[in-house]
Amino acid sequence: MKKLNKDVYEKAMALHQWIMEQEVVQEYQKYEQQMSSHQELKDLEETLKQLQQKIVQAKHTQLDCRELIQDYEVKKKAFDQHPLVYNYLILKEEVNTLLHQIQDDINLELKKKS
Repeated sequence: MKKLNKDVYEKAMALHQWIMEQEVVQEYQKYEQQMSSHQELKDLEETLKQLQQKIVQAKHTQLDCRELIQDYEVKKKAFDQHPLVYNYLILKEEVNTLLHQIQDDINLELKKKS
């Protein structure tokens, strides 16, 4: 491995480690794990997917799908308002903001050096 490539690799690994150590990232991962093992949420998510498919199919065959849409909206609201989902989505946004900030900082430094 060339020295430059090795330096870049080591810096990338250090950045990765720093990101993974951030409290917001660790909290996000905790909620992600809790959601993936929460059977009620998994079942509700599957129900939402099935309702989406039924709505698309009903629209495609030009059937009235207002009841399906209402049912979907009620279940989607319940899903979104579940404490695990709510916190997960907030943390996901915070992690995305952090990653965008890092990306912007990297791009700014690269522009300075070119």
